[in-house]
Amino acid sequence: MLDPTQRIVAYLRLPPGKEEEALPLQNQHIQEFITAHPGTTLLKTFIESGDSHSHRWPVLKEAVNFSLEHHAHLLIAEIKNLTHNDAFSKQIIRFIHEGKHEVHCCDQPFITRDNFEVLVAHATEQKKIHGQLIKAGLSRTNAKSGNPHANEVISKVNKPKIENAVLFALMLQPVIEHYRKHQFSQRKMVAALNEEGFNAPEGGHWVLSQLQKVLDRMNINNAALTLDKKIQDYQALGYDNVTMVDILNKTHIPSPKGTPWTHTQLEKVQERVEQLNNIIQFNELCLELAQLLEGFHIDEVTDAAITTALTEHNLPLPPEPITEVHHNFIARLQTAMLCKNTFWDNPKYAQRSSSQVTETLHTILKQMQLLSQTSEAFLTLSYSVDNQKAYRS
Repeated sequence: MLDPTQRIVAYLRLPPGKEEEALPLQNQHIQEFITAHPGTTLLKTFIESGDSHSHRWPVLKEAVNFSLEHHAHLLIAEIKNLTHNDAFSKQIIRFIHEGKHEVHCCDQPFITRDNFEVLVAHATEQKKIHGQLIKAGLSRTNAKSGNPHANEVISKVNKPKIENAVLFALMLQPVIEHYRKHQFSQRKMVAALNEEGFNAPEGGHWVLSQLQKVLDRMNINNAALTLDKKIQDYQALGYDNVTMVDILNKTHIPSPKGTPWTHTQLEKVQERVEQLNNIIQFNELCLELAQLLEGFHIDEVTDAAITTALTEHNLPLPPEPITEVHHNFIARLQTAMLCKNTFWDNPKYAQRSSSQVTETLHTILKQMQLLSQTSEAFLTLSYSVDNQKAYRS
């Protein structure tokens, strides 16, 4: 927590090509923070622009140096997923080690000086695991067929990312339905999402292209939620996809694109139905693991810890390699935390909620709400050095 009488230094990072729309929104985040913490003094604002891959964050370095020199807290307007960026993270870690003031991120307020290094370490480990999984699969090749495992392995590695994107679209659905009810254009939706404090999927403010991608996912989600039972009935009657496409077009059931049904569109909806069922099953496993691993620090959640927890409680091991389960478990906890900060902590979200949801969507929403409560313990829990040593011993 910040002492309300303390001083702050603001840092804004403007994505290349989006400076004009990003600057006022990030300034707004800073002003909202100052308003919420009366008595704080803004000493200076540092603005970084340009491609993060082509420089070493020189303005961030200046902001850190200035904060340390003037004994001020560091306020980051939008950190998004920059805990994955080594050069960026090193500057924040330097600020933490050389000073004793707080780091606050407007778009992800659960990040603090106490857990920043743990989140960075986890992000580094996940990148390492991600690369190992792809490398292991791509190495299984033979001279005649080239690389037959490539698509399969890449799909497995990308599975948590895809499922988490689907989950975010499901969470956002009540908000978008409210906007559509009031006949908002897509640009007006973008403005409303930013004004009402709903963060974009990776944190930070929305832009039109992000919204359009989420709307596409949402349309497929709606079709899958609506047609799940109907598709099962058709399959039970022995209908193939050609027959089902014909029936769907004759009954005037809208497709995700609003055009006549095609074989490709039906396959996408069938794939989404399977994804939703997989999400429910994995959420159940995550809730079990969260209970079994209660009290664990995030860096204590390892492949061995998960295996031990399941076997000690006579629970079956998942069919997937335990490394994949570990990777996906942490990714799901992070998504649950993002949903908590973006949706359930926002009072406007409750105003947009609807009781008219399908059984599948109700189940997923309930699971994610429970996971958001447990994820905070894993992702924000911090120990002193002595406590960590005692725990490991």
